[in-house]
Amino acid sequence: MKKSWILGGVALATVAFAAGGWAYWRSREAPPPEPAPVKEEALAAGSEVRLEGILRALHVVSVFAPLDGVLEEIPVAPGDEVFEGQMLGRIANEFLQQNERNAEFERERAQARLSALESALLAARLEESRVSADAARARSDFQRAERDFERQRILLREGATARNTHDASQRVSEAAQVESETLTALARAIQERIEQSGREIEAARKTLAQEEEELELARQELAAAHVLAPVDGLIVAIRKSAGAEVKKEVDVLFDIGVDLTALEVVLEPEPPVLQRLAPGLPALVEVADLPGDGLAATVRAVEDGKVYVEFASPSPLIRPGDQAVVRLRLP
Repeated sequence: MKKSWILGGVALATVAFAAGGWAYWRSREAPPPEPAPVKEEALAAGSEVRLEGILRALHVVSVFAPLDGVLEEIPVAPGDEVFEGQMLGRIANEFLQQNERNAEFERERAQARLSALESALLAARLEESRVSADAARARSDFQRAERDFERQRILLREGATARNTHDASQRVSEAAQVESETLTALARAIQERIEQSGREIEAARKTLAQEEEELELARQELAAAHVLAPVDGLIVAIRKSAGAEVKKEVDVLFDIGVDLTALEVVLEPEPPVLQRLAPGLPALVEVADLPGDGLAATVRAVEDGKVYVEFASPSPLIRPGDQAVVRLRLP
């Protein structure tokens, strides 16, 4: 009895093993499931596809950072219309600000020196005028005293005057001569000082002119911190945010769309559609704000999985950033 039970178990295990092997063999031989058939009729030649995309300006002017620094202020936003010369932003540059302050200080110092020299020259001219008048009077007094002394000397020689009178006249003449020579020398010294002051003033004026040029240059460099619009147009992109560090002529800060009659739609179709599109293919562009059957357009380029469809905009209501639908007939 025990032997019969053992034989029955072995037979059952053998059948189970055979069934498992047969199932495994059938699974290896079964072909993989076929993929769902592509609806080729939707991509037949002449069929129309509708694709959504975003409008953008065909012609864009990029505005680069005019100097190194930190972008501090951005008073415009995407979609704003701007005019040539309008301020788009401001860049802080501590070096240029300090340079402008230093130039202003040097100009003020040069101006103060020039003013002091001019004041000294005016005072010297007033003094020279007074001393010259005194010297002229002293020369006149000396000439009169000298004539009187000459007459007294003749009279003394002829015994017609007293010695005391002669000596007094001599002392007066000598004193008048000393005063005349002293005042004349002083007037000459003042005149030389005036001439020297004139040369110093001329040099100070040149220095002031140089400092004013340096200040103007510093102000012009600092004025470059104002980012100005180079053209009339529409802000289509702001590439940097306030507080960002920027590099001169390296970082693009703004993109301005110009000639907004020339627009394009950027599409990203699925690969089966993308493979059927090529430059030159006609299209129609539908914009929500513009009634009608659509605007005639052309596929400009097919690059990197994107399709660029260009068209001429008849209305200022159509702006970059708007949504559009492009209708294309597959070749």
